[in-house]
Amino acid sequence: MKAGLFCAVVALSATAMNCVSYAPPTLHLASAMSSAQAAAHLGAAQLPLAALHLTLAQEELSRANDLVREGENEKADYMTLRAYNDAELSIALTREAAAQRKAADASEKERNVGSANP
Repeated sequence: MKAGLFCAVVALSATAMNCVSYAPPTLHLASAMSSAQAAAHLGAAQLPLAALHLTLAQEELSRANDLVREGENEKADYMTLRAYNDAELSIALTREAAAQRKAADASEKERNVGSANP
């Protein structure tokens, strides 16, 4: 009888600790928010694919905040990681487009200089 009671207490304790032991993902949340703000600042909203990933990041951040309020910290943590990755992808796509524009401008200048000096 005592062994059964002991096992039940241990099982309940483990279950309770499992629910409470995951801390709110404040660092991941801050990183994701920072990346989303950086993407917006770089002009990700002007590029369709970058804008899509920025929107996804913002929606995932909103969902992560909801999950934290509901006490679902582990799920919120995973959602912040998704938001961070979408925001970083948005940044990369925006920077890639800017680099392509710069390369095209440089190529155009080179053609103009070449045609001006025969």
